[in-house]
Amino acid sequence: MNTTRGFYRIIRPGNVLVCGLSVFAGGIIGGKPLDRTVGAALALLSGEGLPSWFVRVMFAAVSASLVLAAGNVFNDVRDLRSDRVNTPGRPLPSGIITPRAATVYAVGLALAGILLALPLGLPGILVAASAVALLVLYDMRLKGVPLAGNILVALLGGLAFIYGGIAGEAVLPAFIPALFATLFHLGREIIKDAADLRGDSHSGVRTLATERGVRPTVYLASGVLLTLCAAAALPAACGRFGAGYLAVIALGVWPALAYSIAASIVHPTEATLRRVAFILKLDMPIGVLAVLAGFQGW
Repeated sequence: MNTTRGFYRIIRPGNVLVCGLSVFAGGIIGGKPLDRTVGAALALLSGEGLPSWFVRVMFAAVSASLVLAAGNVFNDVRDLRSDRVNTPGRPLPSGIITPRAATVYAVGLALAGILLALPLGLPGILVAASAVALLVLYDMRLKGVPLAGNILVALLGGLAFIYGGIAGEAVLPAFIPALFATLFHLGREIIKDAADLRGDSHSGVRTLATERGVRPTVYLASGVLLTLCAAAALPAACGRFGAGYLAVIALGVWPALAYSIAASIVHPTEATLRRVAFILKLDMPIGVLAVLAGFQGW
């Protein structure tokens, strides 16, 4: 039972779920998202079957989730030494799963993710395979290059929406949430590096925090999150998104970003930074909801 729970925990199911939702969101913004989704459900209930675009979007969402899960598992294998200091309760440092079993698990998840991209055609297959390759590159090389690894992870976070756009035949609209997601992930990844300073220093892992210190790191993360705050206002200011989008941003996104910036700067302890990273993770689905409201025309 403990081993089964360990295999579940090591994929970081919360992150995997957000990834799947991001891909799904990117796939349904070719029209009004709610209208498209309800229309697909009605078609299924009437016996017509699901539209082909909806089926492709669902395949893409599961495919991306499996690829991310593989990346999370392999990341834990590579980070085992520092996790023994930073997060000893995780499945690998706690001994619930062996590194060998985790590596085999990661390979299986990655292959399944690529196979599920087959219905998306060549563009989807190339994106899925490239994401796997980039995640391996990150863990093997770029994780130890200050900022380079953070930027790569952030770009992959934005790519989730593009992947969904490919599946739903709406690539251009997907660039708006992709930009927001890239900035969001970049700020959060930099904060996580600051939170992991103790373990990374112990293990000899090079990050911006180990090279420059905590305060310059959180200042940079705060700058990225402030840029996101400004960028999130642009679709409403330009008249592309309506009051519903702006309400969700104002009530659900900006307060979390403001708290994250203030807490990181005023009291940048390990505990505070871990709390900030967790709050930002919880805020991701709210950002997705805001974008869907915007494309719905609200």
